[in-house]
Amino acid sequence: MKFSNFVFTAILLIISFVLGGFYFQDYVYSFISQNNPTSNGVNTASLQKVYDFLQKEYLYPDKINNKSEAELGAIKGLVESLEDPYTVYLSQKEYSDFSESLEGQFQGIGAEIGLREDQLIVVSPIEGTPASKAGLLPRDAIVSINGESTFGLSVEKAVTKIRGEKGTEVKLEIAREGESDLLEFKIIRDIIDVPNIEVEEKDGVGVIAMSQFQLETASELDLEISKLKEKGIDEIVLDLRNNPGGYLQSAVEVVELFTPKGSIAVIEKGKESDMVKELKTKKNPKYEDIKLVLLVNQGSASASEIVAGALRDIKDVKLVGEQTFGKGLVQSTKEFADGSVLKYTIAEWVTPSGLAINKEGIKPDFEIKLTSDDIKAEKDPQLDKAIEIIKSK
Repeated sequence: MKFSNFVFTAILLIISFVLGGFYFQDYVYSFISQNNPTSNGVNTASLQKVYDFLQKEYLYPDKINNKSEAELGAIKGLVESLEDPYTVYLSQKEYSDFSESLEGQFQGIGAEIGLREDQLIVVSPIEGTPASKAGLLPRDAIVSINGESTFGLSVEKAVTKIRGEKGTEVKLEIAREGESDLLEFKIIRDIIDVPNIEVEEKDGVGVIAMSQFQLETASELDLEISKLKEKGIDEIVLDLRNNPGGYLQSAVEVVELFTPKGSIAVIEKGKESDMVKELKTKKNPKYEDIKLVLLVNQGSASASEIVAGALRDIKDVKLVGEQTFGKGLVQSTKEFADGSVLKYTIAEWVTPSGLAINKEGIKPDFEIKLTSDDIKAEKDPQLDKAIEIIKSK
């Protein structure tokens, strides 16, 4: 039921908003070659001293003489010192490998991955895919991939290791909350082809599950709600569980379907106090009077959290399920002349009421757990509660 294009679409993309990336352009090759501190206070002379010393004293001088690797290490060290898992520097080869791993983007295990406090985790498994069938859960910590530790591994590198051709196997070692021992999963990769939107009817209520926020998601949602209304159904449960996000504009357009024209869907806050941007709806709503309840869980992230926060703030729409993931940052990318790429954080976003959710997530109005026993018994107490609420309106 849930589909994902992994990391670059899971994070909130505003590619055209490229603040600050040019700062690196002036010295991206100069960590070792320059001897003087830059005007920004980056003391490249100190790096040169360490480089010179290691050339003379280090046991393996050939490694030190690989200047390009030394420069890459210095750049990565600078970026990693920010302690921001969403800001990553990729060399030309690393970016090429990552891009190639996403070609034929529907082959893999079907799970969105991310970082939480430097630990590689499962953001959300996609229902019906190898990851879901194997039993992976949101917030499972990935300790190793094919026997190799994930310590210090970026999301982008992890993606290239986990993805692969249909029929091949990947072994994941998982640490799960409540489990004393590590769990091992042997997962056979497959073609991941899951519809972005799925609709069912239950007790006279339309249940619409959205897997992610693609470019056409709002128009697809509009079409499905229209079909339900033709059947006389005007009570909708919007299921955003295990929806890792996607395009910002798509999230705003979904909010636009239900809220008055000119409503603030989300607020972005840049690094300067005056860099505040309110993203507002631009059209009259088509479904302002529809009865609506949202389902969320720990796999609801980024654009899903924008929609959940906006609809609750603007329309008092009730949220049912579990606390959301907590991805409240916006990234952009900067490509340099040598083909390397810097993906970096440019803003933090808050809900229309000013709630900052980064690392915290959004707490639902009705907190209902979905246990493994529920899943085995094919029960869904979260959905049952959502229908109960919508019927009581």
